[in-house]
This record gives sequence, C-alpha cells and structure tokens, in this order.
Amino acid sequence: MSLSIIDWWALAFVVFIGLPHGAFDAAISLSLLPSSKKTLRYIMVLIAYLLIAIGVVFIWHKFPSFSLTLFLIISLVHFGMADYSANPTRFKWVHIIAHGGIVTLWLPVIHKESVAEIFLILTSNATPFLWNALSVLTLLWLVVCVIHMSQIWRLKHQQTIALELVGLIIIAWFIPPLATFALYFCFIHSRRHFVFIWQELQSVTTAYMLIISATLLSLASWVMGAGLFWYLYQQMAANEAALQTIFIGLAALTVPHMILIDFIFRPHSKKLIKNRHILNG
Repeated sequence: MSLSIIDWWALAFVVFIGLPHGAFDAAISLSLLPSSKKTLRYIMVLIAYLLIAIGVVFIWHKFPSFSLTLFLIISLVHFGMADYSANPTRFKWVHIIAHGGIVTLWLPVIHKESVAEIFLILTSNATPFLWNALSVLTLLWLVVCVIHMSQIWRLKHQQTIALELVGLIIIAWFIPPLATFALYFCFIHSRRHFVFIWQELQSVTTAYMLIISATLLSLASWVMGAGLFWYLYQQMAANEAALQTIFIGLAALTVPHMILIDFIFRPHSKKLIKNRHILNG
C-alpha cells in the first residue's frame, strides 16, 4: 500500500496534534490521588499505565485480528462517550453509538478497499470475520443514527449535534479515510478532551504545570514512537512501519487512557459537581 501526501499529512496531524491529548493523563492521575504517599502512588499508577500499554502491544502481536476488532469496539465507546459528555442528550447509549461509530464502523465500510489494505498491514492477514461483522454492525449503526436524529432534531438547542453527525458522515464519504480519521481525532475528539481536562483540572493545578506535564509526556511518546518506527523500518517499507507504529501505538495508549478517563475520572468529576450542587443548594 502506498500513502499519498494527504495520508502522510494526516498521520503527522494524528501524531503531533491528536496524540498529545492523552498526555494530560499524568496530571489527571495526580489530581485523583490522596495527599498521603502521593509520590509513591503516582509512580505506581504510571507503572500500571505503562504495563497495560505494553500488554496491549504483546496481545496485538499474538492475536492481531482479535486485537484490531477489540480496538475498534473500544474506540467506538471512547469516542462516543467523549462526544456525549461534551453535548449530552436524553438517550446516552444511542448518542454514544451514533457518534462513536462514524470512524469505527461507517468509515471502514465506505472505504473498504483502502481500509482493508491498512487492516492487512496492522494484522498481517486477511480479516473476513471482521469485515462481515462490520457490515452487519454498520446497518445497525445506521438505524441507531436515524433514532438519534429523530430524538434531537426537534430540539433547537441540540440541532448542532445532529448537524455534526450528518456533516461527518458526508465528509467521510468524500475524503480519504486517513484524512477523515485525522480530522475527527484531532479537531473534534482531542479538542473536546483538551477543553474538558483544562476546565476540570484548573482548580487543582496551574496552567503552567498542565502544559509542562503534557509537553514532557508528548515528547516521551514521540521519542518512543520514533524508536519503534526505526526498528520496524529495518523490516518493512516506511509506510507500513508508520501505520503499525501509529495505530498499534494508539491502541496501546487508548486502553489505559480510556480506563482512566471514562471509568475513573469522568465519574469522579460528575460526583464532585453533584456534591457542589448539594452544598450550594
């Protein structure tokens, strides 16, 4: 598979604009820890984060097709939860599936030929079961989208959510898959994450510390990614090495990132907000 100039730019955007949104995880972890023995517990959290990421890479190496399938499911939930949290609607999981499925279901199916080549590079073998599953799930996803649209279009303050969904579906149809993924990942998902974390953590740390923390972790990720790319480049073409480095690397980081954000930090943040309302009420 050869990558176009647009594809290379899309991958660069993912690495240098999208990837740093997860670099706030260190500051988030620190904010959740009690003051006693904070340094030791922080080190343990970072070690656990790293071990989970390494475990994902190991599992991907042993079971690539299974790992890719699981990565798409995890990404659907993670992307959808971020979109729902930014603009919540009445039916949570309808919203999550509709928005999270744009780049995880709709995009692969409508650009099957191009995405199949990417999947082949990521798994080193054909994935007929995955494609059959994607076809069925995409039909179900379209039904969910119709339900979602019917729920929110009549409400004026939620029409922008419907416009975003329809706009991304149309954009994905006309723009190459890597460019569509980069557009969504960098300028919708990552932007929303930046805004959410910035608002939530300003009360417990300074902007300077947030920026320093994110910068240091981003640099560390880029250095490790460059090392992995160089290692893979000795064994395969540059485009294949780049795709494996970026997407398997994203999978490795997404699992601990999702555990921290979606299952620990968001519930913790909602609980704090609820408690403030009770105290103020």
